[in-house]
Amino acid sequence: MTNMMSESHSKAAETQANYRSDTNGSCLRRVMYLFMSFFFLAATVTLVIFIVGLFKVREGVQQLSENPVGEFVRQLVIPATPEILPSSAFVLRGIQDEARLITLSANYRETFIAQRNDDILWGALGEKLVFEAYGTVVAGIDLSQLGEGDLLVVAPQTVWVKLPQAEIFDDLPILDTELSYVADRDTGLLTRADPELETQVRRTAEQEILAIAQESDLLDRANVNAQQELREILEGLGFVEIIFFEDDLPPATPYVQEVPKGYVLTPEAPEN
Repeated sequence: MTNMMSESHSKAAETQANYRSDTNGSCLRRVMYLFMSFFFLAATVTLVIFIVGLFKVREGVQQLSENPVGEFVRQLVIPATPEILPSSAFVLRGIQDEARLITLSANYRETFIAQRNDDILWGALGEKLVFEAYGTVVAGIDLSQLGEGDLLVVAPQTVWVKLPQAEIFDDLPILDTELSYVADRDTGLLTRADPELETQVRRTAEQEILAIAQESDLLDRANVNAQQELREILEGLGFVEIIFFEDDLPPATPYVQEVPKGYVLTPEAPEN
């Protein structure tokens, strides 16, 4: 009886030991499989990176061998945008499109008295006319008179200009026929109003107003205004420094763009 119980305990212990051995072996195999999977994955990634790097190195060596000096220079310099010098002829044509540049207009009011035959028969055949004349004199410069030597672009934002002298545009009407009027008119007992007298006084009034304007500082002020108005036109074209000359323009030094150290001019402006 005792022997049988001992044998039974011995078999149970052996069975339990065999179970533990199988369990430990299974865990160990799983760990080995997992380690081998990570190893092969790491080896595959390393191989791919190595191959890609090898191709890049080969491509870089090939480019450097084709033009090693040019590549080296391109790595040292920074491209600079070349400045384009506008054509003087092009700017001149743009200004001349304005034709006349009216820079000043002055208004005048004058009283004129016209008489005829006032000394015949104590004025019985005479006539007297009082005329209130309103006139406007317009002055400016004729831009069509600008020649090729009167405008010179010396830098991308600098231009020299010699303007023609201001003039009075006497081909424009001076007398304002709507505002001007006959203020008073007397005729002698033995005569009638002469329609030609008013025509003559209107013509005289226009000539006198023009003479008054010519003797004033009208043209000097028109010259000053002409420079200011042309300056605004040229600034609208992109110029910053506008220099006016009274005499002929001096010779200009050819423009050379200043390039900062470390920069180099490119044939074309880089696209933004």
